[in-house]
Amino acid sequence: MIRRHVAALRRLYAAVAVTTSPPTHPSVNALLAELGVYAGTPQTNTRGPLYRLAMRRALATGAARVHYLDFDRALHWIATRPRELAAILRLAERQDALVVGRTVAAHRTHHRPLLETERTLNARFASRLRLHGRVDFLVPSFALERTIAMTLVRRSRARDGAIYGEWPALVATIAGSLAYVECRGLEWETPDRHRADVRRLGLAAWRRTLDTPDEWRARQALAADIARGFDAVAGRRSLLLDLSRLRTANVSNRGSNRRHERE
Repeated sequence: MIRRHVAALRRLYAAVAVTTSPPTHPSVNALLAELGVYAGTPQTNTRGPLYRLAMRRALATGAARVHYLDFDRALHWIATRPRELAAILRLAERQDALVVGRTVAAHRTHHRPLLETERTLNARFASRLRLHGRVDFLVPSFALERTIAMTLVRRSRARDGAIYGEWPALVATIAGSLAYVECRGLEWETPDRHRADVRRLGLAAWRRTLDTPDEWRARQALAADIARGFDAVAGRRSLLLDLSRLRTANVSNRGSNRRHERE
């Protein structure tokens, strides 16, 4: 799966840079290196160093823009909706800062503890940014012009889950104005790694197995970290953000994607 889909990603992006966490099996790192996309592993098993390393390695290629997206989400997207991903990259060519969120339907494919805690956080962030309507900041997926991406990495300090709140706040304060688009290809990718159980139980039943008190507590603790990450940047003040809502259907099929680097 990785080999086939990385080849497809490399046809869309000028380069792909994938960082892995310390528990990742050496065989996976070796495969990524063979495919020319392995970008290193941080010493600590925390999200902040992992994400910043990916951004730094992407920027090191000299890319004019960087599209940040978790690798497992990228694999699912290119496998299920490759034309949508290509359209997003064409759209990003014309934006300095593009936030890519999930459609309501795509978000609802996730298990309930994640969905409900993220709904609350997204609404809170939108209110702090004085935005009306739904905005999904928590994929996370951003396509950023090089200078904005460099500033994001330089200012980022979060170590673990707080980075999911820190980065939206930083992007908003650095860019000042954002474009926003929602995609169906960002539906829940975790079932891809549990195909046998999903086939045996059915997706809905398998998803319910994750709706447990322990999972709710874990998601609520993560949500508290995310909120602290946002507040560490935004403080107590409300931020005024200019947001342009875009549609992939309005994107022309013409144009090149080759100025992008994906983390």
